[in-house]
Amino acid sequence: MRTIGILGAGQLAQMTCLAGRELGFVMHVFANHALEPAALVADRVCVGSLRDLGRLKEFAQTVSVVTYDTELLPIESVRWVSQYTRAAPDPQVLFTAQNRERERLFLIEQGIETPRVAFIHSERQLAEAVSRVGVPAVLKTLEQGYDGKGQALVRRGADMADAWRALGSVPCVLEEWLESPLEMSVIVARGENGDMRSYPVIDNEHRRHILHRSVSPSALPDDVQRQAVAIAERIAVALSLTGLLTVEMFYASDGRVLVNELAPRPHNSGHHTQLSAATSQFEQLVRAVSGLPLGDTKHRPAAMINLLGDVFADTDDHSYRRQGFVYPDRSAGNVYFYGKSEARPGRKMGHLIALADTAAEAAKEADEWYGKFVNARR
Repeated sequence: MRTIGILGAGQLAQMTCLAGRELGFVMHVFANHALEPAALVADRVCVGSLRDLGRLKEFAQTVSVVTYDTELLPIESVRWVSQYTRAAPDPQVLFTAQNRERERLFLIEQGIETPRVAFIHSERQLAEAVSRVGVPAVLKTLEQGYDGKGQALVRRGADMADAWRALGSVPCVLEEWLESPLEMSVIVARGENGDMRSYPVIDNEHRRHILHRSVSPSALPDDVQRQAVAIAERIAVALSLTGLLTVEMFYASDGRVLVNELAPRPHNSGHHTQLSAATSQFEQLVRAVSGLPLGDTKHRPAAMINLLGDVFADTDDHSYRRQGFVYPDRSAGNVYFYGKSEARPGRKMGHLIALADTAAEAAKEADEWYGKFVNARR
């Protein structure tokens, strides 16, 4: 197997392409347009609509296995592709992860704890949901929500109907509000033969619902970290995963470890592995879906900070159009750009990575580099 295809051509696919090529694979991507990040580096690019079954069949017949850079793909298209080549993870994994009700019911069925939830499919279920979950609570659309999109905070029961209408009166989940939880993620890889490797727990900080900074190894108690890794691996086995799975979790103030979301792909919080680990998350995905032995997941203490389009707003700096790692000077740190052509507020343009002897030192260095990076563009 020497040819790997990726449905989706964003920055996750871009970094997976680069890792695959380093291992000697030929990397194909299916892109919406020729200027997407992965299209800049892939060996072959198929441009078309993800609903164009003819183009998808043509793409599938050129690769030995297909994987994804997002779970938010038309599931009918993924299943269509899987008729003509092997798909990893299995389309059923995406089907579960791309809908919050299916995801939550799967976790509950596995006996894995999540925040309290109630599902809403009609206006008459609003009051019952509030009574089951309580307020304040978070109302989320069942599908297509990410980086805070498709969510609304409900502070009082009387606000529920307005919040539901503001989200389009679509099926939703009402989720328990957690007061200042600590957020973490675990990335686990699993090969077709059942071999499994997990990366150390990552501590995450969000700003305006978008991941700002990730630090690993975690500062959480050792027993909490062991529990988090065990949960992630249990989920990977229950899904019969082949590939990569990121499990986002909360550590609640009452000591509960709660699963929030599943992402069966590389994850923003794992970008630090590009420099910190012997095997990056992107290389690990390639290894898992291609049948190669999984790599070492140990890594140096590291921190990663996202560079959003806001940093470049109202400036003449277009450095974000470059692609790959750039080292302008030591004070700028290890900066990676995705090569996107336009900077917009909230859009992920790149990230920086700091390595140090301890996680706290890496976090401090990343913060300093980020401050200098932002101030230089004001």
